[in-house]
Amino acid sequence: MAEQVISATTHRAARNAVVRAVAEVLGKVATLAWTVGAARMLSADDFGAVFYALTIMLVLTSLAAWGFDSGLTRRGSAVPESLPRLFRATQLWKTGLAVPVLLVAGLLLAGVPAVGSWPVLALMLAAGLPELWSQTIRTAAACRQVSAGVSSSLVVQRVATAAAVLGALGAGTGAEGVAAGFLAGTVVGWLAHVVAARRLDVRQPLRGLERADLAAAVHETVLVGVSGLVLMLLFRVDVLILGQLEGAEAVAVYTVAYRILETVLFVTYAINSAVLPVLSSTASSATRRLGVERAIAVGGFVYLPFVAVSVMEGRDVIDLLFGPTYADAAAPVLAWLAPAALLLAVASFTDSLLHVLGRHRALLASSSVALVLNVALNLALIPVLGATGAALSTTASYLVQAAAVLVFLERAGERPSVLRPLLSASGASLVLVAGLALIHLPVLAELLVGAAAYLAAWLLLVRRLAPEQQQVLVGLLRRRVA
Repeated sequence: MAEQVISATTHRAARNAVVRAVAEVLGKVATLAWTVGAARMLSADDFGAVFYALTIMLVLTSLAAWGFDSGLTRRGSAVPESLPRLFRATQLWKTGLAVPVLLVAGLLLAGVPAVGSWPVLALMLAAGLPELWSQTIRTAAACRQVSAGVSSSLVVQRVATAAAVLGALGAGTGAEGVAAGFLAGTVVGWLAHVVAARRLDVRQPLRGLERADLAAAVHETVLVGVSGLVLMLLFRVDVLILGQLEGAEAVAVYTVAYRILETVLFVTYAINSAVLPVLSSTASSATRRLGVERAIAVGGFVYLPFVAVSVMEGRDVIDLLFGPTYADAAAPVLAWLAPAALLLAVASFTDSLLHVLGRHRALLASSSVALVLNVALNLALIPVLGATGAALSTTASYLVQAAAVLVFLERAGERPSVLRPLLSASGASLVLVAGLALIHLPVLAELLVGAAAYLAAWLLLVRRLAPEQQQVLVGLLRRRVA
């Protein structure tokens, strides 16, 4: 009976992950498209200035988001009838915090040389508000367990942004046009989210809100908010330091490699969004352990070959996507940055388990240690190695974070395995590395041959080492076909 429960739970998590992943893939393709266009059509300084401003916006909106969405998820899922009031209160809190934060930051940063054009920064900061509102709508959809509408809205946002940015590039409007296109796409995406929200039954007039609603929306969000801000800084502080120490051109080189990394990170977010509810819904330590290990196995299946390709063929991939301007400079950055994808996945999945166990202080401690290390390494390595030093710092920080979380889980009596779920993907990735080293074809042909070799080796190994992983995959595919 326990095995049946675990199997059903695993399949349900996998199905939910696929729904989210499909939308994320489409969105990432659109985002990569306009990033490639901007890299090829803007100067390195303008390209770096755009993404430096984007990074500032993401950090500031993370501050404004605080822990409000997390509180909305927790209370809105537990008491569904309270969701409309909590949803409106959450939007009020986020807007009230975001407006002064974005305005003050824009004024303070207007004269900073690393930022570049002030209009670019202003347009990017303006995009922060509709993005915050869209995030809350996606949170409400998760509470209602209705993902199709908001997933489509996210795709609309990414495609609209790509169309607007590429149109601006074609018109020759430069970095300011790119920022304006980003703002326009974000607003279109928010409007699509508003349409999708009509199906969620979360309408609540502002005049109907009471102080108790506002108090409930902000209750117990401080620790979660600080943790979220620390995690965002851990993810983005390298760009901020790199821009200040080395300038916009170095940010451009780093962004090229970082965008390739970000393109595959949707796997982590999709899996985590499906695994967290499963971990939250069970009191069984065995089910929680299996859920985390299955998540790590899927992450390894994607990220270990990504590391192999980044190290072996990184220069050719960058040349293919972004052109020869960045190929030589960004290749070592990508090689050092690529392992961060798997380390971030492991940290995210194990973080979710700590969250379910209520170990919020441990969550904050692990991410804070990693952030302090990240800042120290960036300050030490960027003056010597430039963008490559930033990449090395990021990967080392996620390694430390993952290790710290595992230590806290051990103390809590939870012992998910990290290495065992990765055995099949590790062996298959070695086959991929050998294949890429031996064959000499155009990069797309090499990747296709390498992918075939990797899949064949993985299937052979997984049947011997972890047949249950294959059973989950086959069952999922059958359900998708049906």
